[in-house]
Amino acid sequence: MKLKIARLVALSALLLLALIGFSIWALSSSVPRRAIDPQRFYRFSLSSRLRPGMLLRIAPLTDGVGSAVVLAHAKAYRILYTSESSTGKIVLSGGMLFVPKSRAPLTARPLVAWAHPTRAPSNVAPSSSSDPLSGMQPWLDMMFHNGWDVVATDYAGLGTRGRQEYLNGVSESRDVVYSVEAARSYRPAMASANWVAWGHSYGGHAVLWAASEAPRISHELHLLGVVAAAPVANVVALAGAQGQAWAPSLAAQEPPIETAVPVLLIQGNRDIAAPLANTRIVDARWCSKGADVNLIVFSRATHVTVTSVGSATMVHWISRRFNHRVAIGNCKR
Repeated sequence: MKLKIARLVALSALLLLALIGFSIWALSSSVPRRAIDPQRFYRFSLSSRLRPGMLLRIAPLTDGVGSAVVLAHAKAYRILYTSESSTGKIVLSGGMLFVPKSRAPLTARPLVAWAHPTRAPSNVAPSSSSDPLSGMQPWLDMMFHNGWDVVATDYAGLGTRGRQEYLNGVSESRDVVYSVEAARSYRPAMASANWVAWGHSYGGHAVLWAASEAPRISHELHLLGVVAAAPVANVVALAGAQGQAWAPSLAAQEPPIETAVPVLLIQGNRDIAAPLANTRIVDARWCSKGADVNLIVFSRATHVTVTSVGSATMVHWISRRFNHRVAIGNCKR
C-alpha cells in the first residue's frame, strides 16, 4: 500500500513538472494571433519567482493606430521581459524582437541588441510608439539580409511600471543584456549566445557600459563587440558644453574602460549634440587604457543622420565580429 502511494506521489510530481515545462515551452514558442492592447500588454504583477532576463509576453508589433507592423524580410514582435535595476530590484522592460523570414541556420542566428537614443520630444518607449522603427533604417534591413535576429530594449521604466533610471550605466547595461536573454528564450528566433551591442547617442552610453558589464551580468552570453554612434560619453564635459546642470554623481556614469571586446565608434563631423571633439576625447581615453577601438568619422553627417550614413560600415564591422575576424583598430600607441 505504501509503495502504491509513493508511486502515485511520484507520478503526480512528474505530471506537475511536465505541466510547468509545457507552460514555459508554450510561452517561448507561440505568439498570439491578434495584437494585445499595449496598455494591457505592459501591465504585469511582479513576484519573487521572477528573475532577470525572463520573456513574459510576446505579441505582434503594432504602430500607434493599432495596425500590424509588416516587414518584407522579418517578423516583428513586441516583447515584455524582466530586467534588474541598479539596486538589484526586478523591474519590467518592454522592447521589440525581429526575426528574419529567411531559412534558419543549422545552429543559431547571430543576435544584435539595439539600444535606442532619447526620442524627442517626450522620450516615449519605441515599442509602444506611433513609429516604432524610427531611426532603425536602413541598417535594420541590412541585418535581416544577413540573417541576424535583432532585439531592441525600451529600457526599464519607459512605458512600464516604475521610472527610468536615466543615464544610469548599470541599469542601462542590464536592460540591454537581459533583452538578449529574453530574445534567446523565444525558440523560433533561434538566437545564438554570440551577440553584438549597437547603440546611438544615449544608447551609445548604454552599450559602452555593456562592454564592461556584460560578462558580469551573464556568464552564458558571448559579447563579440560594441558599436556606439555619437555616444553620450565624457559625460561631465559634454553636459557642461550643453549648459546642463547635473549632479556631481554624473561623473560616476562615465563608461568604465574594462573590456576585452573590440569597440567601433562612428561619428559625424557636423554633430552639435555630441560633437566630434568629444568623441575624439573618448577614443583617446579608451586607446590609452589598451582598449581595441576604431573611430570612423563621416563627413557632413549630423547627430541624427550618422546611423543611416554609417549603416553599411557598421554592419560590415559587425559581420566580421560574427565571423570571428580580427578587429582592426586605429589607436595610436
